[in-house]
Amino acid sequence: MRLVFRTAALGACAIVTVAVATPAIADEAGLGLRRLALGTGEVEPLFRVGLESAHRLLVSSSAAFKIIDPATGKEIWKPKYRGEIAVVAEGGPTEGVSSVFRIQVGAFGDLEAADTERRRMEERFGQPAVVRHVPDRGSWRVRVGQASDRDALGELMERLRAEGVEGPWIVEEAAEATGDVSLRVVDESFESFPTGLRRIVVVPAGRNRIAVEGKSYRGVIELRVSPFGTVRAVNWIGLEVYLLGVVPAELGPAQWPQLQALKAQAVAARTYAWRNRGQFDDEGFDLCHTPRCQVYAGASAEHPLSDRAVAETRGQILTWEGEPISALYTATCGGHTEDGGEIFPEERAPYLRGVPCRAESEALDVLMLELEGAAITPVVAEDGRDVTRDGALLSAAGVLGPGWWEAASRRPTPEGLRAWTTAVARLSGRPEPSGDPGPVGDLGQAASSLVADLSWSERADLLLAEGDLPAVLRDPEAAALPPEQSRALAYLALAEAVVPFADGSFHVGEPPSAARLLPVLARIGEGYMAFGLKEGKVSGRAGRSIRLYRGNSEVTLPLGKSPFLFSRTGGKSVPVKRLELWPGDRVRYRIDDRGRVDFLEVMPPVKGTSDDRSSSVYSWEVRQSRRNLESAVNRRVSVGRLEDLRVLRRGRSGRAVELEVLGSRGKTVVRGFDIRRLLGLRETLTVIEVQRDPAGRLEAVVFAGKGWGHGVGLCQVGAYGMALRGSDYREILGHYYRGARLQDLSETGS
Repeated sequence: MRLVFRTAALGACAIVTVAVATPAIADEAGLGLRRLALGTGEVEPLFRVGLESAHRLLVSSSAAFKIIDPATGKEIWKPKYRGEIAVVAEGGPTEGVSSVFRIQVGAFGDLEAADTERRRMEERFGQPAVVRHVPDRGSWRVRVGQASDRDALGELMERLRAEGVEGPWIVEEAAEATGDVSLRVVDESFESFPTGLRRIVVVPAGRNRIAVEGKSYRGVIELRVSPFGTVRAVNWIGLEVYLLGVVPAELGPAQWPQLQALKAQAVAARTYAWRNRGQFDDEGFDLCHTPRCQVYAGASAEHPLSDRAVAETRGQILTWEGEPISALYTATCGGHTEDGGEIFPEERAPYLRGVPCRAESEALDVLMLELEGAAITPVVAEDGRDVTRDGALLSAAGVLGPGWWEAASRRPTPEGLRAWTTAVARLSGRPEPSGDPGPVGDLGQAASSLVADLSWSERADLLLAEGDLPAVLRDPEAAALPPEQSRALAYLALAEAVVPFADGSFHVGEPPSAARLLPVLARIGEGYMAFGLKEGKVSGRAGRSIRLYRGNSEVTLPLGKSPFLFSRTGGKSVPVKRLELWPGDRVRYRIDDRGRVDFLEVMPPVKGTSDDRSSSVYSWEVRQSRRNLESAVNRRVSVGRLEDLRVLRRGRSGRAVELEVLGSRGKTVVRGFDIRRLLGLRETLTVIEVQRDPAGRLEAVVFAGKGWGHGVGLCQVGAYGMALRGSDYREILGHYYRGARLQDLSETGS
């Protein structure tokens, strides 16, 4: 097949014709499958995506469908099917695929070198050795020995290490099936038909979709016997339509609604697919549907925004010296990506270099917004709680008057408290309080008046049992209040609207200040969404206005004359007159009746200025006991009782790229991505802290880290962050794949 690339090195234009080989499908069944897929409206180039594999797979459609022998084009058993059928691997393993264990002793870039090492290992150790192709890594692995369980390899593992073999690693392989296996079809009436075939194809009527195990797919579904004796579903689908199910599965548009980031993801996914087509030819498909390749969730995952991203980048891939690049990408890089070769030895390409996942310092200075707001005197209630934020929100909503902080230390009057509760009830759409205002002479009276005014008496009665009061209050004086007061106070304490003093008591006999009661009004109002608070992500500033993303839309909102501004310090909101913001910062804000922002606060957590900081796993910490960690380590490297973990070398990003594992039966060095697999970590950008018992034995290990994934190539959440601050998809791709060229791929003939 001859393909044309329109070159735009993330800039200029030229046309380059490049010969690219596509997987040859010369057998009659393969050719028949191609014709059937094209007949459903799919277009070249077609991709074969390996889906689920099991002893039995359920297949269905909302409309009629056919089952066809792809080699002959003839219908199987019935001319038409409806509802759900089961396809069973007759003669295959019913209890799951069995496993064998071997020790991996090397990885090679070509088969000849791997086979030479295989022979050398057999001669040296007198054990059978095999070469296994690992398609998703593009390498050949040499493995020695064979056992039905891991422990049986312990002696060989010790011998390999003693004789200087570096990094031996226990692997589990699925055992290939023996004997004849064919496909049986079972319909909804439990009638069954032995096809005698190893490959069949399900073809929908018109452009309907076929579901496999409840998940729907476009194109046609091949069902074939896998090398392991199971039924493997393979989706035959056009490249561009395939991407409609990849992009939203890899970078969910509902959570990361930035078109330019999704376009960057579409180009990376298309490049990955094009470079790796035919990767699993031995098993009858091009790519798998799991993170081992790239996640494909079929038609069920499609979304209008990611559909648009695929359409607007149609045919575009990234190349290096005219060849598609290895477009690796990672979920969250923790602020810096890593050189490809440090994680995967076969990925030493010049475009896979570690880069910061943030704007340059000069750009950060330009991007930073500085907002001017009201000067507020911080207000601390007598119980020690800072209530400035609650008071400012109540003031912005019109519950409190101007200069509220000056009167916050004074006792409220019954009439004053009634005015506040009436305002909160009105904003909440709840019944306004009636009758005479209740007393506020002490905390018990004030709590009872608040609960009655805001119609929370039923909550306190129904949701708080009598026996719960002592445990909630843990204050004998509070528990001894009249029942109505103690129950009201206990419910407000349960909602953390009222808190005890540092000595654990509520000081119920003392008259409360207005400041002590403000959190009650704020919590109740926020619970009813009474104050009109909204959330967004900062994208920039336009004069006296701030630009924010809310979902898929960008809004521009003018700032009020003196808005209340709150930053984050020590885990709480603190008032500031000047607030610094960067694109991507999450904020909560309120708009007054003139459409202006009168209250704005930075939302937690605050994680610096990295483009991927909005990820929930940007930073994390886990602790593993010796027993759990030791079990995981010995599944791979068999070192006995775990004694220590030592980082020998870190990469450009700070990731651990060489780790020494020490145990009672020896030590070994683990490198690159194997470190993550060995320790079960989200990422290897981590600090490793060993805890020991009084005798000096390893007791537990704390891992404090950043990111999620392997850390190579495009950072998906970082792409979202770059898009938030105004970068287009070309800039995003150019940042993460330095020197790669963006080219347009179109089919011109074969």
